[in-house]
Amino acid sequence: MNNMPNPDAPDCGCKWFERAAKDKMIPVVFDELENTYHILHSEGRGRSIFYHCPFCGGKAPKSLAPSYWTEVSHEESRRLQNLTKHIKTPEELFAAFGSPDSDFDPGGSFTTPETEEIPPETTLTSRRVTFKSLSDTVDVHVRIDRYDRLRFSYTGRYIGPKRSEQAGASDGDKPPC
Repeated sequence: MNNMPNPDAPDCGCKWFERAAKDKMIPVVFDELENTYHILHSEGRGRSIFYHCPFCGGKAPKSLAPSYWTEVSHEESRRLQNLTKHIKTPEELFAAFGSPDSDFDPGGSFTTPETEEIPPETTLTSRRVTFKSLSDTVDVHVRIDRYDRLRFSYTGRYIGPKRSEQAGASDGDKPPC
């Protein structure tokens, strides 16, 4: 089943989203900042966005979240790839760019459950560092694994409103399911 939005679907006309978000017995919340409806997962384990109404099949409201990030242009991506392509060790990384803007040491692990085909697997988390001064619009993230191998990624910079600026969120009273 495809859970991505169907651009050809009509907008939701039955108003189920609005009713569900007001009903304290249904674990649906409206995120005013992003203009999206979500179903909350049990025990605070996250949320999943609705793209279509489960009753009429109409489209949910369009999310504003993509407009809150800068775009990683092809040119900027290529420039950053050229800037980082010869850096192979943490020592070379810090010698080239100095201290990172953030540095998250490995602090845990995650385990994927077993299936009929594969046993459970526990993976140690990597050290993650971020450099913000290498680009005006892009943050450079580097994962450093336990063997000191580096993996670079480039993400657009957040330019949207802060969550604290969100006024009157409608999900504040709803308990998680």
